[in-house]
Amino acid sequence: MTKLEKKNKPKVSDWTAIDLKNWREGHSFNQIEAAAAIGIGRQQWLHMETNRRDVDLVVKLACIGYDTLKSA
Repeated sequence: MTKLEKKNKPKVSDWTAIDLKNWREGHSFNQIEAAAAIGIGRQQWLHMETNRRDVDLVVKLACIGYDTLKSA
């Protein structure tokens, strides 16, 4: 892996699968709706929510951004 590839690797957030599920349920979304709301695929959402993959920092930030826009 080159230095450039390491820099572009997505950072992992401090959110867990439970945090992601709580965010989704707080908005009364199903997994498809939650993924669409923040612009990712259903499969990516599913893998993070079922703890098969770490929650990416960009996903956490997208959720926070969604909340910010909805409360404005």
